[in-house]
Amino acid sequence: MTYDLGELGWLQFEQLCTELLAAEGVERDRWHGDGDDLRTVLLPTGELVVVGWVRNSGYRRRIRRRVRTESARRRVRVLTNDDPSELALDRENVRVDGSAEIAAALDAAPQVRRRVPFVLGVRDLDQLIDPDTAARSTLDVAAASELARVFVPTRAYLRTLDVLDRHRFAVVTGPPEMGKTAIARMLGLAALTDGWEVHECTRPDELWQLHARDRRQVFIADDAFGSTEYRPDAAERWALELDRVLHAMDDRHHLIWTSRPAPLRAGLQRIHREHGVERWPRPAEVQVAASALDVEEKALILFRHAQAGRVSSTAVGIVRAHAWEIVEHEHFTPERIRRFVALRLPELATRGAAPASDDIRDAVRDEIREPTAAMAASLHALAPEHRALLVALVDSPPGAVPERELASAVRRHADVGLPRAPAELVDRLTDHFVRVVPPDNVTWVHPSWRDLVIDELAADADARRRFLVRCGLEGLLLALSTAGGATGERRFPLLVEDCDWDLAADRLYRLVPALDDHDVFRVLATLREGVATGHPEADPLSTAVLEALRRVWDESGSTVSVALLGKWLALDERVTQALRLPMLAPTWIDLLPTESVDIRSRDELRRLDDWIALVRLLREHRPSALDELGYGEDQLRVLQSIVRSFAVRPVDEELRDVAASVLRKLARIAPVDVRPAVDALERTEPSEIDWWEPHLPRVRPWTRPERTVVARILDDLRPATQ
Repeated sequence: MTYDLGELGWLQFEQLCTELLAAEGVERDRWHGDGDDLRTVLLPTGELVVVGWVRNSGYRRRIRRRVRTESARRRVRVLTNDDPSELALDRENVRVDGSAEIAAALDAAPQVRRRVPFVLGVRDLDQLIDPDTAARSTLDVAAASELARVFVPTRAYLRTLDVLDRHRFAVVTGPPEMGKTAIARMLGLAALTDGWEVHECTRPDELWQLHARDRRQVFIADDAFGSTEYRPDAAERWALELDRVLHAMDDRHHLIWTSRPAPLRAGLQRIHREHGVERWPRPAEVQVAASALDVEEKALILFRHAQAGRVSSTAVGIVRAHAWEIVEHEHFTPERIRRFVALRLPELATRGAAPASDDIRDAVRDEIREPTAAMAASLHALAPEHRALLVALVDSPPGAVPERELASAVRRHADVGLPRAPAELVDRLTDHFVRVVPPDNVTWVHPSWRDLVIDELAADADARRRFLVRCGLEGLLLALSTAGGATGERRFPLLVEDCDWDLAADRLYRLVPALDDHDVFRVLATLREGVATGHPEADPLSTAVLEALRRVWDESGSTVSVALLGKWLALDERVTQALRLPMLAPTWIDLLPTESVDIRSRDELRRLDDWIALVRLLREHRPSALDELGYGEDQLRVLQSIVRSFAVRPVDEELRDVAASVLRKLARIAPVDVRPAVDALERTEPSEIDWWEPHLPRVRPWTRPERTVVARILDDLRPATQ
C-alpha cells in the first residue's frame, strides 16, 4: 500500500524529503529555495537533488526545464509526488524517485517516520504494525491513526522527540487544547510502527503491571486522559514514583509524561531530596503554548484539518479567503480549528454567500473566539436521557469508560426510567459529544465538551444538588477539585453554596469507609489541595474525613499504607483542629526490620524502604510517636548489621539501584556510614545536571511575507469532489 503524498501539500512534502535526505547524511540546513518553487541541494558528490512538488501541469513544465538544464552538466535526482512517467525525464544521468520509491524508503526508515509522523495519516497502517505488538499495546490505535491525518509536527513535537532520544524520558507541559496528548500519542504511534509496544497509563501501578524488561515499550503517562481537570491525586502518584520510574527507563523503555508544571516540580523536588540534585540530569521539559506556534505551523494545522475533513469546494473557498484571519487570531488553538472545520465550516458553506462577504468573515472570527456557543446550543437541544448520559460521563473515571459502567452511572443520574438502552444513547451522541473506543468503551470527543457539561451543572442549582446526592467518588473529586477548567482557574466547580458543601460532606462521609487504598489516596490529595485554597468550608470537611479514616483504620486493627499515612499527616497538618494519630503499632511491628533482612529480595528491600519512610514521616510530623513505638538503640544496631551485610552478600544487578536508594535514605534517619556500601553498588559516577537544549534547525528562513506563506500552503487544499 503506497502513501497518498498528494494529501500532504507542498510544505509537508518538502519536510518529508528533507528528512529522507537527512537519513542519508544530507544536512538539513544545506537546502536552497522553497518546495513549490523548486527546492534543491548540491551534494559533495556533485549530484543535484531537486524536490519536485507537482500541483498541476505548470509545475511539471517548470521541473522539466530545470532538470534538463542541470542534467547537461551534472547528475540530477528528483524527489516528486508525481508519477515519474508524467515528468518525462528519461535521461541517463537523471534519477526520479516517485511515490513508489518514496513509499519504499519510508517503510524501511522508522526514524524518518518519527520525524514526519504525518505520513502515517496518508497510509494504511495494517502492513506497518505487527498485530501481536498491537494486541499487547494499550494505545488507542484507531484514535491515534485518525490524529495522524491532521497532525503537524511542531517545534514542540521535534523537541520532545529529541529529548526522549537523549534522556529516555520527556515531559510535555502546557494548557489544554494545545496538543500535549497529541504529541505523546503520535510519538507512540510512530514507535508502534517500529515494533515497540505503546501503553497509556494514568497511574504508576499500571506502568509496573505492563512493564516487561525483554520488550521495547513506550509508556505515555497522562495526569488525566480525557479531562481538563487538574487531579492532584494522579499527579502526586507519579511524583511519588518518579525516581523508581526513571530508574526503569533505558534504551528499550521510554516514558512520555504529559503534565502541568506543578506535579513535575513536585516529583523533581522529591528526587533531589531523596537522592541529591547531582544524581539526576534534569528531565527536559517541553512547554507547549499558543505563543509557541508560528504562522507556518498554524497554517499547516488549518490545512491538514480541512484536507482530512473532505470539505466542499465552497468551504475550500472560505478557508482560503479567510485563512489569514484564522491563523493570526489570538485564540487560535488546534482543538478550536478542529471544531471549526468539523462543525461550523459546513454550515457556513451552505449559506450561499460569497466567501469574502462580511457575515462569513464575522462568523469565522466568532467561532474562533467563542467556540462554545454552538456547542452549548447543541447540548441544550438534547433530550433528558442524553443529557443524563453526559452527566454520568462526568461522574466517571478519566479516560475511556466501559459501557457497562457508564450504563450504571446513567441509571444513577437519570430522573426517570430510560426510554432507550444506554448503547442506543451512546450511538446517538457518537462523533459529536462522545466517541467509542473499541471494543466497548466510551470517552469524550474532546475534554472541552466535559468542561461545558460541568459549567451547565454548576449554573443550575437543582441539577447541581441532584448530582451531589447521586454521584460516586469521581463526581465528588470533581466537585472538590481545584485548578481545573481550560484556564486552570476553576475551583470547587459544583460547590457554589453552603448547602452544596453539606451535600458533598454527607456523600463523602458515606463513601470513605468503603474505599480502597488507591481511592483514599485520591481523596486525601484532593482535600489537601482544597484546604490550601483557604476556603472556610474545606477545613471542617477535611477534618471529618480524617477522623472517619482514623476510625476505620483503628477498628480494623490492620496495617496502614505508609503512603496513605503520609497523605493523612500532610492533610492533618493543614486543618485547624488537633487530631489524634491512628494506632500505628500493627504497622510498625509488620515493617520493623531485623538482622535477617534478605538484601537480595526486592520485596524485603521495599519493606525496609517503607519502614524508613515511616520513621521519617513520624519524625517530621509526630516525633513523640517514635518514642512511644520504641525507636532507639536496638534499631540502630539492626541497621548497622544490615549495612554490613552488603559487604558480604552480593546484590543482583537489577536490584543495585533500589538497594543504593534504600541505603541513602537509611543514612538520613540513623548515624550509619553507608558510603562504602553505596559506592560498591553504584554503576556509574554521579553526573552533573545537564542543561541540554536540542538544536532544531528550521527548514528554511522565510523570505516572503507571512500572508503569502499562508496563501501558498492553502493553495494545495483540495475539495472533496476532486
